[in-house]
Amino acid sequence: MQKLPFQLLLLFVFFCNILTAQEGDPLSPQLHFGVDSLLFDPQLKPFYHGVASGDPLHTQVIIWTRVTPDSMEIEVPVSWVMATDTLMENIVATGDTTTNANRDYTVKVDVAGLAPNTTYYYLFTVGGQNSLIGRTKTAPESEDHLRFAVVSCNNYEGGYFNAFGRVASRNDLHAVIHLGDYIYEQEANVYGDTSLTSRRHQDFEAVSLDEYRARYSLYRLDSDLRKAHQQHAFINVWDDHESANDAWKGGAENHTDSTEGSWSVRKNVSRQAFFEWIPIRDTEDSLIYRRLSYGDLAELIMLDTRIAGRDKQPTSVLDSNFLDPNRSILGLDQKQWLFSSLEASEARWKIIGNQVIFSELHIGWAGPITGSTPEEAESIFLDIWDGYPLERLEIINFLADNALDNTVFLAGDFHSSFAFDIADTVVNPEAGYLPVSNYDAETGEGSVAVEFATPSISSPNFDENLDPLQAGLIEKIIIDGDSVFLSPAIPSPNPHMKYTDLDRHGYVLLDIKPDSVQANWFYVDRLNAPSNQEAFSAALFTRNGENHLVRATEESEKKEIQDDPAPARPLDNTVSNQDRLEQIALFSLYPNPAGESLNVMYGLNETARIRLEVLTIEGKLLKATGYKPKASGIYQMQLSTKALPAGMYMIKLTSGKTSQIQKFIKR
Repeated sequence: MQKLPFQLLLLFVFFCNILTAQEGDPLSPQLHFGVDSLLFDPQLKPFYHGVASGDPLHTQVIIWTRVTPDSMEIEVPVSWVMATDTLMENIVATGDTTTNANRDYTVKVDVAGLAPNTTYYYLFTVGGQNSLIGRTKTAPESEDHLRFAVVSCNNYEGGYFNAFGRVASRNDLHAVIHLGDYIYEQEANVYGDTSLTSRRHQDFEAVSLDEYRARYSLYRLDSDLRKAHQQHAFINVWDDHESANDAWKGGAENHTDSTEGSWSVRKNVSRQAFFEWIPIRDTEDSLIYRRLSYGDLAELIMLDTRIAGRDKQPTSVLDSNFLDPNRSILGLDQKQWLFSSLEASEARWKIIGNQVIFSELHIGWAGPITGSTPEEAESIFLDIWDGYPLERLEIINFLADNALDNTVFLAGDFHSSFAFDIADTVVNPEAGYLPVSNYDAETGEGSVAVEFATPSISSPNFDENLDPLQAGLIEKIIIDGDSVFLSPAIPSPNPHMKYTDLDRHGYVLLDIKPDSVQANWFYVDRLNAPSNQEAFSAALFTRNGENHLVRATEESEKKEIQDDPAPARPLDNTVSNQDRLEQIALFSLYPNPAGESLNVMYGLNETARIRLEVLTIEGKLLKATGYKPKASGIYQMQLSTKALPAGMYMIKLTSGKTSQIQKFIKR
């Protein structure tokens, strides 16, 4: 999400919020440091990162965990169990597998032979120690009521993941649809407002495989994200920050070949880390666009608008290739796959999981008012589908020409909430970039589909991209409706926009029935401290066969069936919890085998004096740091190893109370 010129931002905020100003004042963040909760849970050892599941089919589902071994053995044996009850007594499947450093000690099992539309519970075991019990649900073959949470954009240092905690507490979801920006690659204190909490990225930008792995490890230690994965299956796609900001197939805004190496290498290692740490089904080609059937009621069609086929984003609507019909955000192969999927689907509702906003977002009209040209204003948001207008029109025409009703687009990326009718509302330069189309905003006639955009979990939005003085001015404009820039004679520049909220965080609850699909927006009350509060704000729905949005008067009705939640603590282990309550944990050593340096990632749950030692395999001390006091937190330490000869060594990390030893090989 790019920063707007201030005056243009004010206008954009005003025009978006006049749609919803009557619903109450937006929540204002309180700018003070929150109190961090435990950064890792010692009772979960060696499964500090919890459990997860994903990509449910009718008779299959992926289950996942990550082991943090005391010693870096070549192979770690892992057992797993799946049952239909929370006590793990009615066992339906078991198995054994192994993991190792080659996949960062992650474990992924595709469990088959299950029953459709059934809730299951699962756990993993290593060395007599049990993981948390996870809950998952297979897809139905026939169903009359589906419910999903739709989320995106969880920036660890942007604020607490309170919305994930609220999603975890729901007991009636079929799955969580995550539309990308699961991690952010930038180093600490770079992206957005980081003053809300003391949560920080490590002091490096993720470029190498080891660095991406470390970033996923940091995020997956968050207790709310861990709970959401424990309680629900996830259906994930990546956006740009899983690799680099504003990524496309041949590069990214946040990548420089001369200093960060080959984009192809970076893209591939970021993709590898994603498939290691996310409960997505592995494929030979590592593509993420795929279909998941939820019976005759709905089919999920998940896209990759980032690195599968996207051509480089234009910088201006005046670029010579802006209207090149061959320029694509999907790539030819994926576009043909999309068309085939839409035609072949026998489900009533086609739900397209798409990273960036599909609908047109007109802001060129504001150019002259802010001292810029209409073209400059209209060129602000070209990383979304607005940068690929002819391919978007091709898809709109495909839906219209083939009379494909009941298509619903989902979007993230923008860190704000939107609902759109999708119509060919092309802009008209001669009219100051106001829309021109056969779309009727009153009746919805001309709309061929609808779109719901979910807000961010914690990534900064418009309010947090402004200083307090600017935010106060925006608040005045929103609340008082006092526009010093606009004439009442100017028509709505976005008549197809039916709902927006630019400065709150949360998620969309997507409710799917035979007669309608309804999106319900829920917002958390704060980011600056842990909170279990949320509030329903608004809901819009589309009826079967109508292809346009209607405002709902209340949130979707509660589901009759509520599943039992997975227990908060693991089953009894062979080692007592009291014996396992270590306040220091050594999560990873990257790379292993080591090159000229070794990155050590560890966590502290209390202030301690830390010492790191390198020993021979026989225990002889070779080098060490002095005891250094450290506050609680997650740390990344880089240790030079270039002076060590080839061989096997041990790393010993010591605090005032506990020690951790792990082996590594230096070649």
